[in-house]
Amino acid sequence: MQTASPGAAANRARTTAADIARIVVEGLEAGEFSPGQRMVEADLCLRFGVGRQIVREALQHLHAIGVVALEPNRGAHIIHVTRDQAVMTLELTELLFGLVSRTAARRIAAGADARRLVDAIDALRASAQSPDPADYMRARRHLFAALSHIADNAELSRIMEQVRVHVMRAQFGFAAFRSGHAGELAEIGEAVLAGNSADGEEMSRAYVRRIREFLQQI
Repeated sequence: MQTASPGAAANRARTTAADIARIVVEGLEAGEFSPGQRMVEADLCLRFGVGRQIVREALQHLHAIGVVALEPNRGAHIIHVTRDQAVMTLELTELLFGLVSRTAARRIAAGADARRLVDAIDALRASAQSPDPADYMRARRHLFAALSHIADNAELSRIMEQVRVHVMRAQFGFAAFRSGHAGELAEIGEAVLAGNSADGEEMSRAYVRRIREFLQQI
């Protein structure tokens, strides 16, 4: 019987389902994966050096956040959304982003720890000058995680995680605007950091609204 190499064993020990899900999302937004693509368990096992159970847990997580569809007897594939579905999703995202920004700003004004938000704003500013799109994607996720953490609303965070924005960014090319979006998101973060709930909410909603209007025109 063939035994695994020490390197493969170490890789299995440190690669978790959450790691795989994150890498797939990053790969989707970077163009490495595409909407509609099949996610073959055996291929993912080979790629990540893990067993099927870890891959299945990763696919279940991706299904939970609206990135992957799981169909009986057909396996998993990255979802494909229509433009109408994307527009409706962005209508919901506008409300959610506005709410989380408003809530976070109010909590900061009341004395909540804002260090995570400061770090996220710095990362966004830096990513606008970086040639690597992954830097922007990480900085954007850092911002949303910081806002959700400060808002301290677990249900709101759960809903925001399920609105399929990862797929829409890949499918409709939103990542191409990362430099301008990085600056906009940093400005939203700064409004929240200042404890300005009204401006934070309106700027957040306007940001998503412009994306939706762009989508409706293409």
